[in-house]
Amino acid sequence: MADKDLINLYLKDIKKHKLLSKEEEFSLLVKAKNGDIEAKNELITSNLKLVVNIAKGYVNKGMSFIDLISEGNMGLIYAIDKFDIDKGFRFSTYAVWWIRQAIMKAIIVKGREIRIPSYKYDLLNKINRYIMDKLQTGGSYPPVEQIAEDLHIDAEKVENIIRDFQDPMSLSMSIGEDISLEDTIAQEQEISMEEEIFREMGMKHVRDLVEELDEREKSILKQRYGLDGSDIYTLEEIGKKLNITRERVRQIEKRTLEKLKFRYTKDLKEGFFN
Repeated sequence: MADKDLINLYLKDIKKHKLLSKEEEFSLLVKAKNGDIEAKNELITSNLKLVVNIAKGYVNKGMSFIDLISEGNMGLIYAIDKFDIDKGFRFSTYAVWWIRQAIMKAIIVKGREIRIPSYKYDLLNKINRYIMDKLQTGGSYPPVEQIAEDLHIDAEKVENIIRDFQDPMSLSMSIGEDISLEDTIAQEQEISMEEEIFREMGMKHVRDLVEELDEREKSILKQRYGLDGSDIYTLEEIGKKLNITRERVRQIEKRTLEKLKFRYTKDLKEGFFN
């Protein structure tokens, strides 16, 4: 049977599964977390259409549509396993992030003739984020020694990873017709868990919570996520403005996000929202 026929049959089949209400979703998550396999399966089937919709955005990137769906489904299952029902936000919000991650990682790891070990992808991801952060702030391409020192990775390992991906797969080489490895990893930066949570919480409530932070926390968060129309800045740019290190900005951002999540969950439990 051709891929097109398989996809048509699959799409026809998943249309049978209804979308869950927030209450139904929560009930099934509680049961799934307690080992109920049927509840977990119902969560999976009710979100298969979500996977398909996300997978559509990655067609012609080096993998067949049916393979993209398969990888996205694995991300969905992983999301169910990792989801914390005490955090207070919708599962679908959380799942979107993991589905995208699973698909993008598969494009890099499986979508080419030369297979890339997963651990190398993870290390490359870390190195490439660092390099892009440097370039985006007007700096030059950092030498291997600087990358190794700042990321606490052995310099020889950094050199080997960069060499492995330069030929035949450089960072600028296309994956599919119109996307490069740089583009793919940049998309990961653009779609963070915190941004998804912010959308789910509702920007008005986020702004209210942000205003309760101290001035430095407030400033960092507004500049990192563009709240109140602020431009979005990198960790390094904010560090220079505040005369603190990039790592210190990251620590404050992380602590502040945890504070917001805690406050949001507390408000939810106390009936803050209608």
